[in-house]
Amino acid sequence: MFDYRVKNAEEIPTPALLVYKAAVAHNIRAIGDMMGGYARLRPHIKTHKMSQIARMEMDEGIDKFKCATPKEAAMLAAIGATDVLISYHIVGANIGRVVDLKRLYPDADLKVIADDGDAIQALSDACTSAGVSLGVMVDVNTGMDRTGALPGAPSLALAQQIAQSSGLCFVGLHVYDGHVGDFDADMRQKTAFESIERAVETRCLIEQSGIAVEKLVASGSPGFEHTQRVDGVDEVSPGTWIFWDTGYGDKLQSPFEWAALILSSVISTTRADLVTLDAGSKSVAPDTPVPHFRALGLSDEIAFVRRNEEHQLLQLPEGTPRPRVGDQFYLVPRHVCTTVNLWDEVCVIDEDGMFVETWAVDARGH
Repeated sequence: MFDYRVKNAEEIPTPALLVYKAAVAHNIRAIGDMMGGYARLRPHIKTHKMSQIARMEMDEGIDKFKCATPKEAAMLAAIGATDVLISYHIVGANIGRVVDLKRLYPDADLKVIADDGDAIQALSDACTSAGVSLGVMVDVNTGMDRTGALPGAPSLALAQQIAQSSGLCFVGLHVYDGHVGDFDADMRQKTAFESIERAVETRCLIEQSGIAVEKLVASGSPGFEHTQRVDGVDEVSPGTWIFWDTGYGDKLQSPFEWAALILSSVISTTRADLVTLDAGSKSVAPDTPVPHFRALGLSDEIAFVRRNEEHQLLQLPEGTPRPRVGDQFYLVPRHVCTTVNLWDEVCVIDEDGMFVETWAVDARGH
């Protein structure tokens, strides 16, 4: 197991979000090994939201990215990323933000997704007025039911509309298979294949109509290992792999290391079996049921008694040595993506286990 102890942890005010450079570098290499290189990888940066991490990815040869917000896209474009997919439905005033971004970085291959004819028309009107061309992918619903046009004829109709719209360029299809997350590996593979099959069939239908499909981008961290092997899939776009967390780590066999942990201090021990940490809901994401994190060095049998904004009260199993006020614990978040979004900066831990600097979480928020 990776050694998460920070040799100069006493220099870090807690709570703090720690990022381990060695673990990040390991994860980047590991996903490259899984995929035989980075040619078909379009990592989603919504997990880390950090220019420094994106630069680490670029330094290893990753040359295209996926993101969720115009703010994330702006961060990527500012550091020289030239192929950026905003995998979110751009409506209202956000259309102007994306158009402005395209005007600011005219050489960047900026793309968005869409599943609605009126939204496509609004994008077309704005791009035409601004004199820019924007790539658009049809978002296809293959089972998650969160967004996306139905496979087949509905997706074909949207592809035809985009292809005929001024200011827009039809690029291909986007699929997020967020419903692929079974604990059973065989069932997870089956669900992933069934999901992507619908998208590949839709791709064939569009191509048979005479419209070129440049690419099909699909999948997240639970399904990409299976989806990447399917003919007709050009790129996969997992995100959590870069930092990993217990939410996926407890159900998936993977080569990834936890790379972002919370350093938390004991601030009170009102009883021998109770301990209060300084990492509450403003430090570790509150969007998952308990356990919100795994505390390294403590039993998984700890009980999450109460959680407030700046406090986390835990009950320790019988026989656990009583921690002292000031003791520090390393917490692995259950959902790392939303945890990172709580922080303005991270404490960087180098390959020798030393806290050496801080990095900004440039694109947190919106």
